[in-house]
Amino acid sequence: MARALDITVVLSPVLRSVFDGRSTVSLSLPATAQVGDVVESLLNLYPRAKAFLAGDLKNPGGRFLHVATASGGQGLAAGQKVYLLTSSCRPGDNRAGLEG
Repeated sequence: MARALDITVVLSPVLRSVFDGRSTVSLSLPATAQVGDVVESLLNLYPRAKAFLAGDLKNPGGRFLHVATASGGQGLAAGQKVYLLTSSCRPGDNRAGLEG
């Protein structure tokens, strides 16, 4: 039987209200999990986070969810931290006066 991966998701301050005020979320995922599995698990546990997905038609001017890992790839390792961040403008939108 494959061991589970214990992953810690570190949340940016802007996102904490969507995740019940937490600064981190601990997940136990299958050993074969990738970054997409982390995102899917978070969206299942915290459905309000869906409003931060790029391309959300209900909130076209909203923020965008960014996922970063220390490995820079899709693979995960036990004990790894995954960082969840957001920006206040669309990627590639460099208009003056916007936070990015």
